[in-house]
Amino acid sequence: MRSWMWLVVLVLLLSPALASAQEEPIVPPGEADCSTPRRALATWLGNLQDDEDHPRQAARCFDWGAVRIHDHERQEDLVRHFKAVLDARGLYVSMDDIPDEEDPEDTATVTPFEGRLSQFYLIRRDDEQWVVSADTIRRIPSWYDETFAVDIEDYLADAPDWVLEKVWGVAWWQIIALLLLLALAFALRYGVSALVQTYGTRLLTRAVKSLDAKLMKRAARPIGTVIGVLVVMYALPTLRFSVDFNRVVIFGLRVAAAVSGVVIVYRLVDVGSDVFAKRADDTETKLDDQLVPLVRKSLKVVTVVLGVVFVLQNMDVEIGSLIAGVSLGGLAFTLAARDTVANLFGSVSIFADQPFQVGDWVVMQGVEGVVEEVGMRSTRVRTFYKSLVSIPNSKVADGVIDNYGMRNLRRTYLKLGLQYDTSPEQIEAFCEGVRAILASNDLVWKDGYYVHFTGFGDSALEVMLYFFFETDSWDDELVARHNIYLEVLRLAQELEVQFAFPTRTLHLATRAKETEVPPAPRPSIEDLQTAVLAFGPGGDLSRPGGPQITHGFLHGVSAKGGDDPDADRADSRE
Repeated sequence: MRSWMWLVVLVLLLSPALASAQEEPIVPPGEADCSTPRRALATWLGNLQDDEDHPRQAARCFDWGAVRIHDHERQEDLVRHFKAVLDARGLYVSMDDIPDEEDPEDTATVTPFEGRLSQFYLIRRDDEQWVVSADTIRRIPSWYDETFAVDIEDYLADAPDWVLEKVWGVAWWQIIALLLLLALAFALRYGVSALVQTYGTRLLTRAVKSLDAKLMKRAARPIGTVIGVLVVMYALPTLRFSVDFNRVVIFGLRVAAAVSGVVIVYRLVDVGSDVFAKRADDTETKLDDQLVPLVRKSLKVVTVVLGVVFVLQNMDVEIGSLIAGVSLGGLAFTLAARDTVANLFGSVSIFADQPFQVGDWVVMQGVEGVVEEVGMRSTRVRTFYKSLVSIPNSKVADGVIDNYGMRNLRRTYLKLGLQYDTSPEQIEAFCEGVRAILASNDLVWKDGYYVHFTGFGDSALEVMLYFFFETDSWDDELVARHNIYLEVLRLAQELEVQFAFPTRTLHLATRAKETEVPPAPRPSIEDLQTAVLAFGPGGDLSRPGGPQITHGFLHGVSAKGGDDPDADRADSRE
């Protein structure tokens, strides 16, 4: 916002040079003509110029009789005060907008400033003269007191002559006062910014300890700018600059204050969003984490749109006619932005239905990955290739979503093939042993696991394993499955069960003497039973965590030496 402050300073210092050129007077100075609204105003204003000061003539076009003020000095003070009010507020009377007819059609009153000073109006008296209304005259003292915090004229009466001397149409006291005012505005801006940043950060850090101090710094600067601009606007009328000067400066100050106000709200959206984001991180649900970015963006869009309207209003732009003009192109805009609108409603549908949350593993529109963000236009998915895919929300809302992240159980299904020479007792013992292994593992869902001899394959006896893991982590699932498979291998070795692989038997007719192949040794029923029980919960051979040679070099786990002294020595050598 520093650029705004320097712009204000530049305008304040150069505004005397921006005064408009003198126009040809409608009514000659020293004369009075109240025959039309335009001539009545020209009589009042034209006779109160620095080079043509005729207060008696300036007061001619006022309805003094209606307010019963006949003292000429009182009349002159009021007309001077009224002109000072208009000059201080930067209210420039555009004579081209004032009727110059003696009997304007359909009106008996004329208001020079619609909206900004509507109580100021002229009326046509019975004598067909246009005069400033009595209601306006009654309001002049209150307007003067509201406009000028200090009546500087009382102090200037005793001031040295050099203070009243003018340079480029501006008195020295005005230049000095303006510089002091700017210095005060800058000091207040930096002081207020520092106070807001310090105490605002302390206040918010009580709620959120990890609040980013840079956010409060960016929000504090425009607050200081607004305070500085308001101080200048409050004190500027006291300096009694011309209407041209005040019109330019007040316009710039109003725009600067409006823009700063919009920036304040915009920055506070960031601060508030950061506060709620930190609180959302402390909650278990992921819905608030998903809502914070969308709410942040939505509030920023609303702030910018309303801010533009607010700034245009302070620039005296007619918003009604602007909106009417914009509505003419509304149909074309709607057609051009239909995809954007569809995506916006798609995001609303996603938040209403909540088919997934941030961090869920999903498959949608042919994309598989983890949801990172749900925005106003698209949903961003981080694939397992670590690329980032943006899917329009309209397609997400209308498509099929397979949410792996919502699984409460993770299924494992496979078939193991045993050799055909495996005995029925060994098959039964193998199935019982696998069930014992599943019962020993803490991550296996105990309400439903199935291990059965299911068929005769082309080259193997098929045993089905069907069970579920109770875990939310894919990493935990892989580790548990790894350990179970190792236990199955150990069980097969203990039971002397051989896994089959695709084979083909070839029978040859020869004259060689047949030799019988001795049958493979098979364990007894007691040995099979002992082996099965040993792999059950608490059994001597049960190792639900798998056989640990090292710590496994798993993700996030540092490998350490075991009980083997040779291994420890090897680790120390490394």
